[in-house]
Amino acid sequence: MNAMTPRQTVEAYFKAITESRFADAAAFLAPEVSLWIVGGGSWPLGGLHDREGVLAIHRIVRERFPGGLKVILHGIIGEGAEIAVECESIGTRSDGRVYNNRYVQIFVVTDGKITARREYLDTIHARDLLCSSVG
Repeated sequence: MNAMTPRQTVEAYFKAITESRFADAAAFLAPEVSLWIVGGGSWPLGGLHDREGVLAIHRIVRERFPGGLKVILHGIIGEGAEIAVECESIGTRSDGRVYNNRYVQIFVVTDGKITARREYLDTIHARDLLCSSVG
């Protein structure tokens, strides 16, 4: 089996998220992965996260969106280990509220594993639907 390119790794990661296969998605994360999300200090998910933090976000998504959170890739470019993605996510929370956000994410992939990710998104919408409890 041939090793995946960094682009294929990122695409496979998002495919696993879209299909609610979070254990498969986690397999694409390096042990030392870091995730930085815009808005550190101004909302609960903003700032720097380690692997456990990323897995905690996976759990939040799984809990809030029992029907899944679809990730639509609008554009993906990259060279070498760095991949830039413009994407959108859409899903219905268990309370019926719809989450639909747009992102730009920058990934670093080394030896088939995601080692770093930076995420830019609408933090107000994300805070309201990802961080609030489901009624």
